[in-house]
Amino acid sequence: MAKSIRRKNKQKDKDVPSEPQAVVRVSSKDVYEWIEQTVSKKNPKVGERICPYAEKTLKAKTIQIVPGKSNLVDQIFHCCNLFGSLALECVVIYIQYKISENKLARICGEGHEGNPNFAVLYDHPDNAGLHKGVSFSFGKCPLIFIQPLKELKDAQSKLGRTAYYKRWGLDPNDSMFY
Repeated sequence: MAKSIRRKNKQKDKDVPSEPQAVVRVSSKDVYEWIEQTVSKKNPKVGERICPYAEKTLKAKTIQIVPGKSNLVDQIFHCCNLFGSLALECVVIYIQYKISENKLARICGEGHEGNPNFAVLYDHPDNAGLHKGVSFSFGKCPLIFIQPLKELKDAQSKLGRTAYYKRWGLDPNDSMFY
């Protein structure tokens, strides 16, 4: 009987172990500073920002940076419901417990399937995210980025009419861009 109870509990919360273990102490301030100092600034090697829209989003305060809960799929669904009422452009969830990149990718896929009007992207420290020798990764802990898909597609279309993707050596039709 004890075995069947344990199995039920394990299946109940598929996202994380029953007792999440902290990977590193990170706060929303750390993520905010990374976006401000790395993502929104022109990279000297490439002469381009990682995200040309990040600075505007930070200044407009239309970004929320929140810690990851034990059930990330539920948290993604909850965050998607907040965009309209809070006039958000982006939500970043930082995850302080151990989670594999594969599991994070599955969670983001499930989050997008249940919320097809939103892009649900991730950054994992096991993936350096290198392009032209520049790391696109936060590196300290896994992150989930949630953005309205229409706005993301519009921004990608605008960037496609510039030299942005060429400078970074990226294919704008790659599946990572939705």
